[in-house]
Amino acid sequence: MNILLDNLYRTFINSRNNICVAIDKEQHTYGEVFDISCQIRHQIQKTSSQNIGIYLTDDVFMYASILAIWLEGKTYVPIHPEFPYNKNKNVIEQAETETILSSVEIKEDFGVNTINSNEDFGRVCVPPKNIPMETNAYILFTSGSTGNPKGVPIQFSNLFYFSESFHTTFGNLNTDDSVLQMFELTFDLSVMSYLIPWLNGAKITALHKNETKYLQILDLLEANEITVALMVPSILNLIIPYLDSEINNESLRLNLFCGEALLAKQIENWKGFVPNSEMYNVYGPTENTIFCTFYKIGNHIKEKNGIISIGKSLPNSCMRFLDDSLNEGELLLSGKLLTQFYWKNEIKTQETFIEIQGEKLYRTGDWCIKDDEGDFYYTNRIDFQAKINGFRVELAEIEYFANQKLENAVSVTVLHKDNSGNDVLILFVNDLSASEDTIYQHLKKNLPDYCIPQKIIKLEKFPVNTSGKTDRNELKNLI
Repeated sequence: MNILLDNLYRTFINSRNNICVAIDKEQHTYGEVFDISCQIRHQIQKTSSQNIGIYLTDDVFMYASILAIWLEGKTYVPIHPEFPYNKNKNVIEQAETETILSSVEIKEDFGVNTINSNEDFGRVCVPPKNIPMETNAYILFTSGSTGNPKGVPIQFSNLFYFSESFHTTFGNLNTDDSVLQMFELTFDLSVMSYLIPWLNGAKITALHKNETKYLQILDLLEANEITVALMVPSILNLIIPYLDSEINNESLRLNLFCGEALLAKQIENWKGFVPNSEMYNVYGPTENTIFCTFYKIGNHIKEKNGIISIGKSLPNSCMRFLDDSLNEGELLLSGKLLTQFYWKNEIKTQETFIEIQGEKLYRTGDWCIKDDEGDFYYTNRIDFQAKINGFRVELAEIEYFANQKLENAVSVTVLHKDNSGNDVLILFVNDLSASEDTIYQHLKKNLPDYCIPQKIIKLEKFPVNTSGKTDRNELKNLI
């Protein structure tokens, strides 16, 4: 028996009258979503493809497609309409996808069968297929260094153990909870934002395309319509300048942050707006199923260089260094949340996964420090460790001191090659009124000369990618 699918099926059957998905002004019950998924199941039963594409339409049919694919024992592969044609074509071919589900017409010709997910061809309301827990639930294709996306397959067993870990650590949701879903399905944080409410009969409150993300989130919070929210820290940079000191959110009870380094400075400016919320910094790569660590943010915040601790492992996951006698190094992950390989990519698998005493570990590429209490701290990506004139430079350290001279703003440091091919540092600040001289003087007082950025560029706001993270590559294009 597939325990995860059985639990999902029972929730949808027992919660038919509960609101399942709210998008803009439309609300759909568990019964409605289940019925739509049944008609989609009827259509995909005829396809021999294990991996089914979902064209991202951000509507109820997209979410019903996930449920239908899973209950049929198949695997979903998200196809993003805003991604370049060649990238989507590459993903479709790598995943050997023969069928794509979509509620809208797909203008590009991907050479595969397209099924209209909002057309009623009949319903087959039967229990889920009895498939092994080791079957892939989804495959997400992340950017590769060669420009060729690499596929990360996550099994139903990984999701089951993640849900166990979540409930053990943060508690169960209740049917009155409303969970923010701010992510594209191509970003694995989206999975927590629909799976956990689905397992508890709670409501997903999803964003739509008619308004900017951060303004929608602010409106929902000011209207007290969200109780649980997983967010990327970058969204705070956009929301905080618009906060009204006379308006507080009273509904948010659980606030998780993931996807980027979370700054103590960001939380200081956020706490007053959500006084009733328990806050956690969580961490984890796509390869280790959504997130795998947690750190509860209290009055005393553990941080290094202004970056809040990522804490300790969730149950079912393990974190360590290659040499356990050291208190810093590249973070290695193992446990029941970890994928075992990249999709049909043996070379990348061998580069990234290692085996120690029969245990498979994933090399994260993140440099971390562990303190005497066992809490871990992310310091930077290993590939963010720049060398200027032979000296090693920590980009996070430059940002830490620059942030001390910024009010409701933060900084990002990038490495750039000048016309002579030399590496130089460029500091971006998301505040047009920031004083460059003040920042420079403070940096010179606290850092050696080789750490001083060649230029400071001020922007109204940082560009973000489809995951909502600060887009460092786009910043480089602005130099």
